[in-house]
Amino acid sequence: MSNFPIYFFCVDGGGTKSIAALYDLNGKILAKSKAESGNIFNDVIKVEKNINILWANCCKKAKLNKNLINSYTIASFGLAGARFEKSRMYLKKKFNFFKKFIISTDGYIALAGTSAKKSMGVLNIGTGVVAHLMLKNNLSQQLSGWGFPYGDKGGGWWIGLRMVQETLMAVDGYNNNKDIIVKKTLNIIGKKDLKILNWTSQSKPRQLAKLSKVFFSIKNHSVIFKAILKEGVNEIEMILKYMIEVKKIPKIFLVGGLSKLYMSYIKKKYLKYLKDDEINPLLGALRIAKNEFPYEVLINDKKIY
Repeated sequence: MSNFPIYFFCVDGGGTKSIAALYDLNGKILAKSKAESGNIFNDVIKVEKNINILWANCCKKAKLNKNLINSYTIASFGLAGARFEKSRMYLKKKFNFFKKFIISTDGYIALAGTSAKKSMGVLNIGTGVVAHLMLKNNLSQQLSGWGFPYGDKGGGWWIGLRMVQETLMAVDGYNNNKDIIVKKTLNIIGKKDLKILNWTSQSKPRQLAKLSKVFFSIKNHSVIFKAILKEGVNEIEMILKYMIEVKKIPKIFLVGGLSKLYMSYIKKKYLKYLKDDEINPLLGALRIAKNEFPYEVLINDKKIY
């Protein structure tokens, strides 16, 4: 089997969902699959199971025996929370059956997916908020993306958390209980104390992020909407200001489900630097696997993933 073909198994794992593709040596997609969260900071064991599902599904769709091709497959994963070393080491042990195993952050494979090689950045506003910048000497830098419950201000789970916080104050009587945000939130988390406690005790970033869809659907006047939106926009503009004015990044690609929803609220002086061109993070993971884009070396950590 010395002439057995080489395959590439690439995964883009975000806070809410994961997407995978199996490529042949020429970069042709043989199969694709979807699964739940790829955040290894929150639950690496769950992510391991999700990746195994993706791997099995892709091989099945491509009509390939996974046990025969695994040692001829280069795996390149871009996962949320990949800076957490303990989780990275866990996955490397669990997926040591691949010919080669490369792990990057999900933001970095998006950066690689731009097809540019220097002086550019990616701002991902989805379940969380994270930016990646390509610097000199193949170094990159990450901004925000610290994860639940400490970072990601402006992202989906953060918006959901703020909606719940404002709603609980209204339930207790010292916030506007007639605000449309309160009514919409109570319809989801429950209107009785015990139901609310049950919902909050079980809520994870994924459940909180779902509330952000309700948030951006608000058309009526809402004091709470304006307050939360202002906080989120201020955070995103601070990140943009740093990227543009301090790091001199001339081109910033926008990705993530909430990025376009924010754009009408961002100051015009930042908009000229923003690009909403379609980016394929899986293609970025493939480029890394084929040595067409450098491995991730974060200036934050000075480590290769």
